[in-house]
Amino acid sequence: MKKIPSALASFVILALGLFLFFNGSTGEDSPTPKPAPSPVEATRKIDDNEQSESVIGDYSSVTQDEFDQLSQEQQDKMLEEFVLDFWEKELGLAETDAEENNLSLEIFARPYMHTLTEREYLQLSPEDRERADAEIDENMREIRSYYMDVAAEAESLIADKDYVTAEAYLVYILEMGRELGANKEGLVLTRAQGVGVRRRALRVLVKLYTLTGDNSGVQMAREQLSEQDEEMEEIRTAARQREANI
Repeated sequence: MKKIPSALASFVILALGLFLFFNGSTGEDSPTPKPAPSPVEATRKIDDNEQSESVIGDYSSVTQDEFDQLSQEQQDKMLEEFVLDFWEKELGLAETDAEENNLSLEIFARPYMHTLTEREYLQLSPEDRERADAEIDENMREIRSYYMDVAAEAESLIADKDYVTAEAYLVYILEMGRELGANKEGLVLTRAQGVGVRRRALRVLVKLYTLTGDNSGVQMAREQLSEQDEEMEEIRTAARQREANI
């Protein structure tokens, strides 16, 4: 079902106002019947009716006096044509506007997970969203595989007591995670992966600093882990909003 723009809702009130204004219906008693027209008046009435039909076809220029001279049937017909024409044009414009408001995926650089914002993603057509999703999913799998391998190598270095190199590896993927989540208006999926990367690095850093007796390092890493939990909750809220808007 098409969604009718909110501006169109006000037209119902407008049409009702036009109807009441043109017809002057106030619930008063019917006027006293007029005597039958003479042959001359009848002939004039026929000519007037022909002119009235031309008026109905061009309601945009009709005056109040011209409208009042129309029969009830002709007035109803004019209002009906006016209403139908209005709705046809407005619904057509609404559909066109919706299409024009769509952003083309071609205007964004790749990879899309870094260049698209959440708002821009929602402005893509369903077809472009599908294309973007396919690439984003693939890139996310590649990134996850990479940072998990780096974290595993860091743990291997910790086991070999090469703490300095291990810390360098972990700080590297920690910064990578921060870059992924730097844009607060970025894609929900990109931001969520950024949290995942940072969590992985921080957990191993807690292990490293515990082994080396760096209590301030342990405290710092744990505080940052707590911050990741808070950010993840914000991202979940944004994800629910995305689902409601798609």
